[in-house]
Amino acid sequence: MVLPSPVPSVTLPAELDRPAFYEAQRLCDPVARPGANALASLVQATYGPATMYIPRGCTSSTSEHFDGRAVDWMRSVRVPEEKAQADAFVNWLLAPAPDGTPHAMARRLGMMYIIWNNRMIRMYDPGRGWTDYRSCLSSGRAGTSLDNSCHRNHVHFSMSWDGAGAVTSWWTGVAQTQPFCTAATTRAVPGSGSTAVLAAASDVPGLVPVPATTILDTRAGVGGRLSGSCRALAGRSLYPTARAAGIVPPEAKSVVLKVSSASNAPARLSLWSSGGTRPTGQVSTPIGTTEATVQVPLASDGSIGLSTSLGAANISAAVIGYSTDGAAVPVANPAANPAAVAEEEPVVAPASSRPTKPRAVKAKTLKYKKGVKTRWKAPRRDGGAAVTGFVVEALKSKKRGAKVAGSCTVGPAKRACKIKKLKKRKYWMSVSVSNDAGRTWAKRVKVRVRAPKR
Repeated sequence: MVLPSPVPSVTLPAELDRPAFYEAQRLCDPVARPGANALASLVQATYGPATMYIPRGCTSSTSEHFDGRAVDWMRSVRVPEEKAQADAFVNWLLAPAPDGTPHAMARRLGMMYIIWNNRMIRMYDPGRGWTDYRSCLSSGRAGTSLDNSCHRNHVHFSMSWDGAGAVTSWWTGVAQTQPFCTAATTRAVPGSGSTAVLAAASDVPGLVPVPATTILDTRAGVGGRLSGSCRALAGRSLYPTARAAGIVPPEAKSVVLKVSSASNAPARLSLWSSGGTRPTGQVSTPIGTTEATVQVPLASDGSIGLSTSLGAANISAAVIGYSTDGAAVPVANPAANPAAVAEEEPVVAPASSRPTKPRAVKAKTLKYKKGVKTRWKAPRRDGGAAVTGFVVEALKSKKRGAKVAGSCTVGPAKRACKIKKLKKRKYWMSVSVSNDAGRTWAKRVKVRVRAPKR
């Protein structure tokens, strides 16, 4: 049986997008990003309805689910049809371009890495190929109890911020090949005062308006000692001069700018007087284009600093006025322009935890078939996230890592499960409950399977 391949909604260019690099999760903001939602929809449009998970409550570990750019497609290697679908899609992603470039479609979709069926492959390190994921290929980890952690019951896709922002060629028809701006340095002495995001330029006392003059445009490669078109990368500072074409005189203490950021990530834009410490971002820049009016103190050489906090962005800044007032820059009223003012820290969603263990587990042998029926009561607490289901396993011993003789899985509303076709012997029945934060096992219950009655 030949399975279908995804169909693009735009004409794909001959050129491929730049390969992803590793962009670690740096914030807790579990909101599904546009590219992650689009990936989930693409998979279902190609292979049919399926359970897809994107955001997840933040925990102490690291996961791109926590910032909304990882997708889990629930497919099981133990179900032949589901395994064939997952293999087909992964193979399609990893197939080379006509010129032999590896991972062509993964690059077009902005994939960073994939985990599936005990193994992991990284788009940012293609020469490494598939590698064993957490020793899951070892025989001691082959039991169904580890299907989730070993990614045998789902495929995990982690996306770059370009992929998560849906700004790659699969969605736009234009390959994302713009290089990143190189980091700049400065020896300037910072001016006095602090940056303020304004509702309007008129909020500045003693403002001297000037014709809008661009001092930085990364897309056009203008200002900030840029050598060509580039995108500002998180953490790399740019230092354009605001004393452009003699419009801002030497006695100016601060400038008022119209700034624009076209970002692939929910970032924050920092602006400060060059030579000073880069502050926490003052302007919120959600995925897409954001504009704001900002007053910034000038450094000794007439420059300012700009930097984005996450992903990459095309940034432009134009001087629209200046002030000769040497006093501290006035603080704007955030309520006057709430969309332009970033919070000091990202909003952290409350972290969910694993549910408590299933209660009152009981097991009995089926009378006429070699098997066991196991019952239980729901956990007292769900951990702050919806229970996704229960798994019952018939283990051959009570030791950790015991071999699994059989298993059954039921949904969150069920409280019983039957495992049939077991051999005549003792078993230890293990019941686990799961939510998006993980799985919890109840105490094992011993039962003996006897010969069926005639």
